[in-house]
Amino acid sequence: MKVSKPIATTATIATFAIVGVTGVFMFFNLKSYGIKIAHEYIGMAMVIACVLHIFANLAPFKKYFTGKKLGFISATIIAAIVFMIFAPNSNKSKLPQKELYSSFMNANLSSAMAALNSDKTAFEKYLNSKNIKFEDSSIKDFISKNNLNEVEFINTLLNR
Repeated sequence: MKVSKPIATTATIATFAIVGVTGVFMFFNLKSYGIKIAHEYIGMAMVIACVLHIFANLAPFKKYFTGKKLGFISATIIAAIVFMIFAPNSNKSKLPQKELYSSFMNANLSSAMAALNSDKTAFEKYLNSKNIKFEDSSIKDFISKNNLNEVEFINTLLNR
C-alpha cells in the first residue's frame, strides 16, 4: 500500500496543531470535558497520521536519522521513558472531591442525617424495607455491614 505524502503530511500537521492547542489549554487548566476528549481522540488520530507520514517518507527518514541525530533521538526517548518511570507522583491525583467523599463516608450516620436534614420517616421506611435496624456507626461501615447499595443509600440520606 502506497501512502500519499501530501495526505500524510497534512494530517500530521493538522492533528499536531489541534493536539498542541488543546494540550496548552489543559496545561493551564483551561480544560473542559470537550477539550479533554478532543485532545485524547485527535491525539490517537495524530499517532496514526505520524505513522502514515513516516511510511510515506521512509527513504528520507532513513537518510536523515543517522549518526548523531539518531543518537540524540534515542537519548531523548530513553530520558523520557526514565522520567515517566521514576518521576514522583503529584498530589493532583488526590482530588478535593475524593477527600470530601471519603470524609462523608467516614462520618457518623446520625451526624450526617442531621447535617443533611434527612427525612427520618423516609429513612426508617427504607431501613424497614431492607429489614435493617439503625446502628449509629460510620456511613461506610453501615453500608458494608448491611450489604447496601451505596448510591441508593446515599440518595435516601439526601431525600432523593
